[in-house]
Amino acid sequence: MKRMTTLSILACLIASLGMSGESCDPGANLDLLINLRGEPAILASSPREDAGQRTFEVDLRSYPDAARVNWDFGDGGTMRDLTIARGKAVSHNYNDNGTFTVTVRLFSAPDIVKNEPARLLATGSLPVDVLGPNVEPIASFTFEDVPPSETTVGISKKFDGTRSRDPDGSIVEHRWDFGDGGQALGSTAEHGYAKAGLYTIRLSVKDNRGARTFTERTLFVNGVPESRFRFEVDDENPLLVRFSGARSNDPDGEIVRYYWDFGDGETSINGGRDVQHIYSAPGDYTVRLDVFDDQGVTDFVMSVVTVTSNDIALTSVSDRYGVIDTEDFAFDIDGFNFADGATARLERGGTQINASTVSFGGPNQLNAEFDLSGAALGDYNLIVTNPDTGTATLDDAIRVVTPNKVRLVTSLGEMVFELVDDAPVTTANFIQYVEDGFYDGTIFHRVVPNFVVQGGGFLPGMVQPDGLRDPIVNEFSPSRSNLRSTVAMAKVGGNPDSATSQFFVNLNDNSGNLDNQNGGFTVFANVIEGMSVADAIAAVELNGEEPVVDVILIRAERE
Repeated sequence: MKRMTTLSILACLIASLGMSGESCDPGANLDLLINLRGEPAILASSPREDAGQRTFEVDLRSYPDAARVNWDFGDGGTMRDLTIARGKAVSHNYNDNGTFTVTVRLFSAPDIVKNEPARLLATGSLPVDVLGPNVEPIASFTFEDVPPSETTVGISKKFDGTRSRDPDGSIVEHRWDFGDGGQALGSTAEHGYAKAGLYTIRLSVKDNRGARTFTERTLFVNGVPESRFRFEVDDENPLLVRFSGARSNDPDGEIVRYYWDFGDGETSINGGRDVQHIYSAPGDYTVRLDVFDDQGVTDFVMSVVTVTSNDIALTSVSDRYGVIDTEDFAFDIDGFNFADGATARLERGGTQINASTVSFGGPNQLNAEFDLSGAALGDYNLIVTNPDTGTATLDDAIRVVTPNKVRLVTSLGEMVFELVDDAPVTTANFIQYVEDGFYDGTIFHRVVPNFVVQGGGFLPGMVQPDGLRDPIVNEFSPSRSNLRSTVAMAKVGGNPDSATSQFFVNLNDNSGNLDNQNGGFTVFANVIEGMSVADAIAAVELNGEEPVVDVILIRAERE
């Protein structure tokens, strides 16, 4: 086959267009000829704004040999096999907005002599932006009450217009009119009403093409009632207190229900505006009154009521734990109606320990000192007697304990830890958490069989208890290795001085690992009873390192 040069191709093209008297048969070089002519241009009309109608015209100056035209408008619409007369310029209506690629295809006439079908001569395309008629935005909003607080103004409501939408664009402005002269901008807003009443709320929205619509809703603002009460103590019986909620009020209706909580576990759900209550013992009680108006809106107030008595009474002690064999265990006693010359004693079963000294600090406080040498371990009742023989008892007021043992009661059994005597910061930290009740109700949240069981940091649901204190200094010593049945403090990786409340029981000889990383893990106790309980915890079903069913540390107590 003879290869055509560029000049011969141009000459052939001129001949094919009838511009010379010579003849030319491009043959296999037809594609090259077509490429030299380039894509046919498409001319689009410039429509009026918001119109979906478009007119397209194809430039045929480079394709005088084109006989048929196909159009594809990019939105699924087409025009096929049009003559040049009908297909050179066409119109199309777009129903949707967007950018569409319009494509035109030019075909030659079929060669009847050679019995050849029409051939594709060229393809052209043009992206067209369609911005049809603007659909107005739709305004919609909801509202809800804002609970009263120091920061809310009057009767506050929260308005939410985020449900507003624009079917063919976006909303660029939310404008609020709250019906009382107040206005705001934004998809959400809060507004406080100075008084109760009926208000028409209007939300106006504007879309990205400037169209604006609005919606209105009627809002009834109910006034919040005010809860107030006063009380007085009976002259003859100081344990009898009379309460009155008569000062409570509702600005736009009436109060229909009074709910009293007397602070000692007793309540009066429908006791009325005026009630009385007899307390079983003197003390400070937080009384709460909830009032409900005729629209179901509520308010409450709380106040501390101090209840006294003519009789001696005990309420608390400053230190619940006394270490056995301490000769001068002293603590304060709080209560009512103490007299100078009062005596104090501890009783447990048939055992009685009299205070060596009792100091009178006033009618509400004493200081007592006891010698616990040889005392039996366990809980003791505290009994205080006035010189006039008046006596009061506080059950389980004092617990006599060893200096170094803690019992852990778990949902799988009990363990006893014996604390070491050469890690004073760590053991004092652990004992303080025990005395605070911090560990009660926590879980063993990390279990690694043949390694450790770890707890002391989380309540069920991996919630951290209140009362976590600052980290302590690391007291690791090579003389206290992480061997089986030892107890050590957990830490944050890379920080030796980061232990707080979490501890773990070693299930194996972990000294080669835990003694030699992160400054060493401080062993502060040994399991002297109940190591089988630690093994039972290690055998529970796990999800990763977390027990599937919580293992609860029910309580930790000194003994």
